[in-house]
Amino acid sequence: MNDARASVTGYLYPWDVLGDPGAAADVAALGVDRVALAASYHSVRAATPRHPRRRVVDARTAALYVPVTDAWSGQDLVPTEGTGWTGTSDAFGEAARELRSAGVPVDAWTVLTHSSFLGARHPQLCVRNAFGETYLHALCPSNETVRNYSRMVVGQVLRHGHPDGLVLEAAGPLGFSHQNQHEKTEGADYSPWVQALLSLCFCDACRSGYGRRGMDAGGMAAKVRSAVLSDSLETGGDHRLEMGAGGESDEFVPLLECRWDATARLLDGVLAVAAAQPEVRLSIHASPDPWSTGPFVALRALERSKLWDSFPGATAVLPCWGAATDSAAALRSFRSDAPAAATGAYVLALPPKSADSRALWQEWKALLDEGCTELHLYHLGLASTRRREAVAGALGLLRGREGTEPKE
Repeated sequence: MNDARASVTGYLYPWDVLGDPGAAADVAALGVDRVALAASYHSVRAATPRHPRRRVVDARTAALYVPVTDAWSGQDLVPTEGTGWTGTSDAFGEAARELRSAGVPVDAWTVLTHSSFLGARHPQLCVRNAFGETYLHALCPSNETVRNYSRMVVGQVLRHGHPDGLVLEAAGPLGFSHQNQHEKTEGADYSPWVQALLSLCFCDACRSGYGRRGMDAGGMAAKVRSAVLSDSLETGGDHRLEMGAGGESDEFVPLLECRWDATARLLDGVLAVAAAQPEVRLSIHASPDPWSTGPFVALRALERSKLWDSFPGATAVLPCWGAATDSAAALRSFRSDAPAAATGAYVLALPPKSADSRALWQEWKALLDEGCTELHLYHLGLASTRRREAVAGALGLLRGREGTEPKE
């Protein structure tokens, strides 16, 4: 079947391109329509399996991959550059030029609130759970300083990076489950319910916001702690995340409403900056889950944005890394709640997915059949040659080019 519906975006880091004279042409040959290139990103230790001169990059801190100029003078939050591991203060711009020379449009993959570097220096601006424990990787958008920082990041990426589009990630708060260090929490068997409760924020800005809405922040924190501690004697917990049925989650909805509103304020500040360049296409990592934190903002926050609807061509990119049935259900849920929204599927080319062209093609086709119009492929730079060949084969099959599968 020839499926011409999908626009395909492949994700890359600047160092996947820099220093590899064949990288841009290789990416173009895969069959992607464009690349989402990291312009602002958290720390990461990334494999480079196809690079001719290296095999791993240790990006030790979150960094801005366009020049950090005097425009940041006087700002409370100032990002670092990635010069130490890229060799240049303009890694995004240099890599983007190489990709464009091969005919590949470049979007700026821009992470906003995920920065352990800034969080460690400004813990008062981070998410703090009901036990008073601070998540240094997670800047909280209830703070005006964080919202202003996000506006600055997007403005500087647009000004110096000249991208063809923006892909926004972590445009709201991160929570318990998305950290940036050696994770040692899996054996605790915290249920999804407990992880959601541990992601509710009680930083000073959030507490003030709760008070303005007539809530007793201390009392609400005590209720959260009680719910978390009582869960240690139980199993499961997914059903308790359901809202509107008079269940346990309903008493915490007012806290979520504050989170959604803070995220919407951050997003509106960013969108106001982006509106100055209407030719730049816009995508945002989003989720139908009202409890969502981390890279994907909750649809409820998008609905509260005053400016989101003024970007009719914008795409909400949903996480589709898990089982195909779960991903299809998420797309249906999102489209049911936001039928006018354009949706994309954020799909995985890495383990645990197989390096099998037909398996990838079948999964991606099923997502397109659910109505999404874009595939966002994570991650072309981290994928081995075998996995890249599987991606190319799957894209060939998707577009009706039989015989494009890699040979065994």
